Amino acid sequence: MQDIVPIYKNTFGFGFYWIKEGTVLQDAVQIIFRDMGFYLKKGEIVYFSKLLEQAKARSQCPLSCKSPCCRSVLLKTPSQHVDLAMSRQELKLLDDLLKGVLFHLELREYVEKLSAN
Repeated sequence: MQDIVPIYKNTFGFGFYWIKEGTVLQDAVQIIFRDMGFYLKKGEIVYFSKLLEQAKARSQCPLSCKSPCCRSVLLKTPSQHVDLAMSRQELKLLDDLLKGVLFHLELREYVEKLSAN
C-alpha cells in the first residue's frame, strides 16, 4: 500500500490519507475497520465520535460483555443511510481509532501553525 500516508492504527482498524498522482489528499481521511471503510472530513470524524459516545450511553449490554459476536449496540454514522450493529468491545476500539486519528490531525495542524509563524 504505497499510495497512502498512515495517520493512526490500532488492532481494530486504521486511518490514512490517499496519495493521488504524487499529492497527499488531506481534505478527508479514509478510516477502515471491520470490513468497511468511510472517507470522512475532520468534522465528520468529530461527529462520528459524538455518535459513538451516544451509542455507548444507550447500550443495554453489560460492561463485562466482551463477546465480539454480541453486536447489540446500534451505532449511527455520519452517513444518514448507514447504521452499524456493534459490540461494546468494537465500540471501545472504534472510539480509540477515531480519537487517535483526531489527535494526529490536530497535532499536524498545530505543528503547521507553529511552522507558519
